[in-house]
Amino acid sequence: MRIDVHTHVWPEKIAELTREAMARDTGFQAVSGNTVDALKSHMGESGVDKSVVLGIVDRPDQVSRANDWLISIQDEMLVPFGAIHPGLENKADEVRRLRQAGIKGIKLHPVMNRFYPDDPQMFPVYEELGGDMVLEIHTGRLPTSKPGDPVYAAPERVMNVVRRFPRLKVIALHLGGFYMLDEAERDLLGRENVFIDTTWPPSLKEVAGETLAAIIDKHGSHRVCFGTDYPLASQSADSEYIQRLGISDGDAEGILGENARQFIGL
Repeated sequence: MRIDVHTHVWPEKIAELTREAMARDTGFQAVSGNTVDALKSHMGESGVDKSVVLGIVDRPDQVSRANDWLISIQDEMLVPFGAIHPGLENKADEVRRLRQAGIKGIKLHPVMNRFYPDDPQMFPVYEELGGDMVLEIHTGRLPTSKPGDPVYAAPERVMNVVRRFPRLKVIALHLGGFYMLDEAERDLLGRENVFIDTTWPPSLKEVAGETLAAIIDKHGSHRVCFGTDYPLASQSADSEYIQRLGISDGDAEGILGENARQFIGL
C-alpha cells in the first residue's frame, strides 16, 4: 500500500483562492488542482492508495467549519486530519469531537499560526490526543522566512513536546526541519519517539540523494513516512526519487506506505 501522509485540499468554492494564496505565501506553484477530485485523479496517476489530508486554518473561528468539511470527505482514499488553532477555546473538546467522528489525527502549523508548540497552552491538546491519535506538525522554517523571524517550529521545540508527552504519536514534517536540517540532525534525528516525513516542496529532489539517504539512515527507515505537500509537489516524482536512492526494497516500501499504515492505523 502506498500512502502520502501530507496533502492539502479545500472545498471547491474556495479552492482556487486558496491555491493562489499558497503560491503567494510559499513561492511554489501547484502541480495540480487542490480539490478532492483533483487529488484523487493525481493519486490514480501516481499509484497512491491513500492520502492524509491535513487541515489548516488562519483563525480560531474557522476551526469547526473546516473540521466539519474534513470529516465529510473521509473515504477509502482520503484520511483527513483535523485543524486546531492555538487561539481556539476548548481545544481539547475539538480533538475529542474529531476522534468521535473517526478522525485519526490533527495537523499543527506553528509558523502559520504563530505559536510555539511547547507552549503550555497546547498541553491539553497533546493530552487529549493520547496514544491513539497522531499529531502531524510543521517543523522548521518556511521558504519565505527572513533572518530575525521567530523560529516557532524549531526541531528542538518539537522534541520538547515529544519528551513531555512520551505516549504522543508525532510526525515531524519536512524531514524534521524545513530549511533547518542541521538543527534537525542535532535535536531530532535518531530519537525513538518521533517519526518524520519526506515532504520538501517543490520537489524532494531539492535534497541531494546522499543527504536524504543519510537522514533516513540516521533516523531509521522504519520511522520515515512518504509525504509530498500535494498540490505543491508531485506524488509520482517524489516516490520515484525515493525508489532510486539505493536503499533496500524493504526500506523503500516501508517509507512509501507500510510505516504510515501501521503508525496511523490504516
